[in-house]
Amino acid sequence: MMCERAEHTAFRTLTPDPFLDALLDLLAEPNGSSLAAHAYETTRDWWDEHAQGPTCDELLAAMFAPNDWLEVIDDPSRPLPERQHQLALIREWLIVSWARAGAISVVFGHDTVIRPGSSIDLG
Repeated sequence: MMCERAEHTAFRTLTPDPFLDALLDLLAEPNGSSLAAHAYETTRDWWDEHAQGPTCDELLAAMFAPNDWLEVIDDPSRPLPERQHQLALIREWLIVSWARAGAISVVFGHDTVIRPGSSIDLG
């Protein structure tokens, strides 16, 4: 059976959105897999050092610098509460995407501790 490669145009928004752009840049390949692998390694190392897993905030702080993302994502058109809400959504999406990839393990709504999942083979 012959498989054909599907060609799709890139996802684009009608108006620029700095928060969506930041999320897509973090999750899109080639960065997506290496960032998921980094989440696994950071969580594993955290467990080795602290004998318990990091919270979502601790994991993200350990992975990214600077920790103040609102300084990095420039979006002066939104009021501060909206920017804070958008940032919370980005952080949640990162954790969810890494959990879905198997790099980390967390039980949403029950657990505040993140556990290492499976190592991501970057091949």
